[in-house]
Amino acid sequence: MTPEEIVQAISGQSRNMTRPVYRGQAHEDWAPESGAVHRLRSACGEDSPLDERELRTLVTEYHRERLILPMQVMDGFDSSDLQRLSVLQHQGAATGLLDFTESPLVALWFACAEEPEENAKIFLLDIGDPQVARNGRTMEDPFDTTGQLVVYYEPDRSLGPRVVAQQSVFVICNPVLPAQHLKSVVVPRSSKGPLQDYLKRLGLSQTSLFRDVPGLAAANTRRTPLQRPEPFTPEQFRDRGNQAYQAGRYDDALAAYEAYATVLSDVAEPYCLKGDALGALRRFEDANLAYTQAIENLERPMDLGKQVTLNREVVELMMSHALYYNRGNVRAATGDHRGAILDFDVALQRGDHLNRDVLKNRGNSKFALELFAEAHEDFEAAAAERRGSDTALAMGNCKVMLGEFETALRQYLEGAAAEPKGSARHCRANAEQVGRVLETLDGQVLQTRLKRGIVFVETARAQGTPHHFPLAGNQGNTGNTASGMVTLSGGEGYEGGEGFGVSIVSAAS
Repeated sequence: MTPEEIVQAISGQSRNMTRPVYRGQAHEDWAPESGAVHRLRSACGEDSPLDERELRTLVTEYHRERLILPMQVMDGFDSSDLQRLSVLQHQGAATGLLDFTESPLVALWFACAEEPEENAKIFLLDIGDPQVARNGRTMEDPFDTTGQLVVYYEPDRSLGPRVVAQQSVFVICNPVLPAQHLKSVVVPRSSKGPLQDYLKRLGLSQTSLFRDVPGLAAANTRRTPLQRPEPFTPEQFRDRGNQAYQAGRYDDALAAYEAYATVLSDVAEPYCLKGDALGALRRFEDANLAYTQAIENLERPMDLGKQVTLNREVVELMMSHALYYNRGNVRAATGDHRGAILDFDVALQRGDHLNRDVLKNRGNSKFALELFAEAHEDFEAAAAERRGSDTALAMGNCKVMLGEFETALRQYLEGAAAEPKGSARHCRANAEQVGRVLETLDGQVLQTRLKRGIVFVETARAQGTPHHFPLAGNQGNTGNTASGMVTLSGGEGYEGGEGFGVSIVSAAS
């Protein structure tokens, strides 16, 4: 199989997943087994328990006695147990966590890094499906894996640039992953060499994926051949920009990406990266132009040589979907909500993995254009993928704008108990205000109208000074994703909608 055929096969397996994550293993016969389980089996030998419950008990005791208790002494009880295990996993300890990644290309790199004479395997898991997985951060006991749901944990970026570069997600494997939730693609051993060359041209290497002090040291041991310095290649401009971007030095990143774009002016990737850096610098008009240039050059998404043409699925997997999503974001930030909606439409057509974010952001643009019924449909569709206080807040706000206060109150109350906590707080505040609105109206609503961000409600009962109730606006757009280099972190989110108000006035006013 060619590299493109393998990428296409992985894309096909993930097509209907909400949020796929991937794990690459160099030998197809290796089970997706954690380091803790492997270590315990080796220690127990022939006495290794075959019963899953016994093995789970051993893993739990191993975590507590060997790893968590010693870490508590070191960190002063300031971290969660999951964070402690993440730190240890990151440093190479055998824990009950399994490394997955949100990038199929990163998974392919690990699948090809070892065992050149053996077939490899890519495992796929949909952590966005509530029937498959739960977020360990929201659980009282994330190590309780007695059910059939997978538990995952997104490590903090404070663990270092390696976590960012590898787009890491940890999955708790105590002691095994439910087989019914896993899909897989076999990578023939004959494809490993061509795949390594292919991924290297895309910028994936030991250096790019292990961007930390141990990684730098490993790349510069006494036995590592020292190459003679030469003028910067296009890839070096790109890598220099990525390093600056990940360090938060966006001006330096932009300078490197501009040099990269000068050398490869007919390739999309340099303009993608420019757009990401310009978005992080909040230069949204310039970012819009950069993303547009990238879209115009999608026939050559990356510099693989002019004789190489990537098929449509590979382009969409690597770049196209995220490009339209990001351009929609920066267009929304400039106030071009109609243009943003068009881009979000294309993003929905060309990808399956960011649908909730696309729907929510498109809903925000429709809300800004006062298309409240259509906006509510988008927020409702986003909530169907994953409920949260952000979508509940937005749906409630739509209903307030439409004068449907009782429905708004129900949606605010649903969001008040949901994640994330910031918009849950706004849901509680808005629920209190809408409750007061309903008490004041007492069912006597004659007409509603919107003017300059205020919903005026006419009632025969309002006397004297109008009653005014301030409400919190929608949460801001979810920020950009990485649209160019697969190991590059995305941009930041943009501000939420401005607050608004409800004023109850006499029908005669």
